[in-house]
Amino acid sequence: MEMLEIKKLSKCFDDLEVLRDVNITVKKGEVVVIIGPSGSGKSTLLRCVNLLEQPTGGEILYMGEDITKLGKRVTGYRKHVGMVFQRFNLFPLKTALENVMYAPIKLNKIPSKEAREKAEELLQKVGLESKANTYPLALSGGQQQRVAIARALAMDPEMLLFDEPTSALDPELVGDVLEVMKKLAKEGMTMIVVTHEMGFAKDVADRVIFMDGGYVIEEGAPADIFSQPKNERTKSFLARVL
Repeated sequence: MEMLEIKKLSKCFDDLEVLRDVNITVKKGEVVVIIGPSGSGKSTLLRCVNLLEQPTGGEILYMGEDITKLGKRVTGYRKHVGMVFQRFNLFPLKTALENVMYAPIKLNKIPSKEAREKAEELLQKVGLESKANTYPLALSGGQQQRVAIARALAMDPEMLLFDEPTSALDPELVGDVLEVMKKLAKEGMTMIVVTHEMGFAKDVADRVIFMDGGYVIEEGAPADIFSQPKNERTKSFLARVL
C-alpha cells in the first residue's frame, strides 16, 4: 500500500484555483522532491497534505484513510506527519532544547526527563548539541532551521514535509541544512520536499515532480527529469534555473 495517495486534489481561494486535479503517490521510505516556478501551487499542496489548508475537492489518503474527513482527529494525524517551514516558526522565548521538547510533552504526554534526553539526542543529530540552551534569536537562520528539523523529528513522524526549507537562508548556511536532510533520506525517512535546490533534487530524490499553474506537469526519476524532460514547460523552467 502507498503511504500517501493524493487523488484529483483541487484547492481554490475564492475565484483563484491554485491546485487542479493533482494526483501523486508516495511510498514508504521514498524521497519525493517537488520543483516548479513560484506560484505553481507547491507550498499549497504541502499545506493541504498537513491539513493546514482544507482542500476544495479530491482525496488525500494516508495509509488508506482519507484525511480530509478527519475533523477533530487531525491532531492525531499530524503526529505522524511532521512539517518544516520556510520560516522556522520556533518559539522565541524557549531555548533550542525547550523548542524540541515542547510537542512530545504537550501532545504525547511524555515525561519531562525522557523528552529532554530525546531532545538532546536530536540536537546532536542535527549538529547543534552545543546550542541546546541558546534562544532562537541568538542562532543563525541555518541553525534555527536545524532546530526546526529536530523539533519535527521529536514526534517520531512517519513522514516529513519540507516547504522550501532553505529559501530564507543566506547561501553559505544552506549546505548544513541540506546535509541534515540528506542524512534523514539515507536513514529511510519518507519525505516530500518543495525546494529550489536543484542539486539536492538530483542527488537525493527518488522522484522529481514538476508543477506549474496548479498542475503536475511531469514526474520521473531525477536523471530523466533533468537530462531529458519530455514537457516543453519543464524544459523551459530547467533551462532558466540550471
